[in-house]
Amino acid sequence: MSVSRPETLEDMRMYILTRLGQPVINVEVAPTQLDCIIYECIQDAQRYLYGEGVDLNTTTLKVYAGVSEYFVADMEIEATYDIELTNGMGGINTLFSPMHMLLYNDWVGMGNYPGGPGAGASMAGAGALTSYEITGEYMEQVNQMFGKQHTVKYNTDRRSLNILPTPQYDMIATLKLYCRTSAERLYNNPLVKKLAVARAKIQWGLQIGKYTITMPDGSTMNGFEIMNRGYEEEERTMEDIKWESEPCDFYVM
Repeated sequence: MSVSRPETLEDMRMYILTRLGQPVINVEVAPTQLDCIIYECIQDAQRYLYGEGVDLNTTTLKVYAGVSEYFVADMEIEATYDIELTNGMGGINTLFSPMHMLLYNDWVGMGNYPGGPGAGASMAGAGALTSYEITGEYMEQVNQMFGKQHTVKYNTDRRSLNILPTPQYDMIATLKLYCRTSAERLYNNPLVKKLAVARAKIQWGLQIGKYTITMPDGSTMNGFEIMNRGYEEEERTMEDIKWESEPCDFYVM
């Protein structure tokens, strides 16, 4: 166990009490109250601290025709970002698909891929890749205009993903999801520790009220002063979380 580098819930309790002055002074906050404070701080980090408390991850999911709800209890999902469905068809080797019609003749029939037998000076190297990239952008526009677009939503209560409209074929879904970081990985996060100590001060000050205690440095302070100091530290820490959080990706549909 390391008080300065907490890795477990018990470590986190000891860290908070030590920062408040124990064992030099008696800190009147119960373990169950500390557990509530720690849990709430972890929740705030998982909700607001993008890049550390919550990350944008990509995963795949097998979806089936006629099924719109998929239970994902083993995934710590905070929110959904995007979904793309594919059945493995429609690529350059699928006969008469849009990509096949646009790219097959140049890239396969005539060998105009980088280093291919048909690649001339204008199609060599970066030129061929640029042509491929432009064609890919055309394909994306075609898909947006004529393809079926799906959306995915996360049901927190049921811990399930809902895909709409309901898939008509068995396909593979590529999902982008905001997933929560586990509590064990957040206990030693500097902002989580600061937030937990600040909120423990609020709880402690609320409980001792007007009574005066002597702090480790010899100064005296009553409960209301401790509580107010806790509120100030909580506000500063939440502001730090706001500014240190990575920007959240979003788009307008």
